[in-house]
This record gives sequence, C-alpha cells and structure tokens, in this order.
Amino acid sequence: MRAAIFIDGAYVLSNMKPLNLAPNYKDIPDFLLKPLRKSVPLDLLRCYFYYCPPWMSVEPTDTDKRRMEEHLVLMQEIRSLERWAVRLGKLHRRWEGHKEIFEQKRVDVLLSVDMVRHTAAGHIQHAIVIAGDSDFIPAIEAAKESGATVSLWCSNDNSVHKDLIELADIVHRVEWKRFPSEKLKMSDVNRPAKAKRRRFFRR
Repeated sequence: MRAAIFIDGAYVLSNMKPLNLAPNYKDIPDFLLKPLRKSVPLDLLRCYFYYCPPWMSVEPTDTDKRRMEEHLVLMQEIRSLERWAVRLGKLHRRWEGHKEIFEQKRVDVLLSVDMVRHTAAGHIQHAIVIAGDSDFIPAIEAAKESGATVSLWCSNDNSVHKDLIELADIVHRVEWKRFPSEKLKMSDVNRPAKAKRRRFFRR
C-alpha cells in the first residue's frame, strides 16, 4: 500500500513557533507513518508542503528582503529532501479599517486538488493530512469516496473544526512538543510571529 502526506505549512509553523520550535522536516514522514506501519506495510509516494511566500512591498524594505531570503532558504531545504514537494500559494493583502491584513490564497485548493487527484487515480490508498481547517472537508470526502483511508493530524484543542474530526477515518491529536522539531535560533525566537493559519498581520 502507498500513502501521501499533505501538510498545511502555516498550520504547523504557527503551532510550533510559540513553543520556540521549528519542524525537523526530514523526520516528519517516518513520524507520521509509524502508527500506520504497525498494522500495514506502507510506502511513501511523496510528502507535500503547502505554504505562501512572504509579502513583498512594491519597494521592499530590508525586513521584506530578509523574510524573502529566509523563505527561499527554507523552501530549498524542503525541496532537497527525498520525496518532498513544495506547493506555493499567494499572499493577499487587504485592509480592515487601519489594520493591514494578509491572507493565504490557493493553499487550500492546491492541497485539495493533490489529495483528490492521487486518491482518484489510485496512486495512494492512504492520505495523511496535517491541518485544522474545515475547507479541506470536501477533499477528504472525495478521497474517502475513492476508497482511500484518511488520517488527520491536528492540535489537541478546540481550534479544529469538529466536522473535520468526525469525517477523518483516523485522528491523531498532536502534542507539538513531541513533533519532530528543533529549537529555534535566538534571532528567530525574538522575532514577532507573523504567520497565522488564514491571516497574516503586519506589526
């Protein structure tokens, strides 16, 4: 049997950064596959990471440039891992009064399309999803209709939509301190967290 892993990058990073942790990407696939491999032999097709590049002003500031450089380094790191792929959405800017708000666009669609495509074509029999957004419900429904089993990994709190939990075949509540990780550098710890699951606020 074969599985694919679908990771909502902003969801993972926004849960780990308050703990001063960053994902250890190379160890994530084995960590997620281990519970399933106890009962069935399972091969990995690919691990997909969905994210957005940071916002760049028309005339980028030094901060904008630094964020973009860090983003490019991270994406290259992930792409260099065996059986990993990166799917990038786009950051959209809007205003609520005087507050500048940034939202991810296309990320949900990209993840959903990949999951439905692979399950419908029979490329995988198990979809492993790390997310908490109810927007993924139609894709999970379609994956199950194609005969795939869906494992959901999500936070152990009330932020996860109950319909998403009820729909998944298997639910793992993540203790983020035990998720494959490494300590953030002090420069990253002291930097204000900007990323949210659906919104990005400029401070």
